[in-house]
Amino acid sequence: TRVSNELGAGKQQAARLAVYVMLLIVVIEAAFVAITIILVRSVWGYAYSDDKEVVKYISYMTPLLATSTFMDAIQSVLS
Repeated sequence: TRVSNELGAGKQQAARLAVYVMLLIVVIEAAFVAITIILVRSVWGYAYSDDKEVVKYISYMTPLLATSTFMDAIQSVLS
C-alpha cells in the first residue's frame, strides 16, 4: 500500500526507499525465525510425538522449513 501510494503521488524514490526498508526489516525478522527454527530442531519434534524416529525425521526436515520460511518472507515483500 505504501509503495502504491508513493508511486501514485509520482514519488519513485520514496517508493524505492519503502521497498528497501521493508526488505531489510523482513530479512532481519526472517533470519531470526529461521535461526530459531534451526536451533530448536532437536526438541521441536517432541511437540508432536514422543517417538524417537518421528523426532529424528522432524529434526532432519527443519533446515528445509527454515529455508522455506526465509524465502517466503522475502517473497511477500517483493510481490
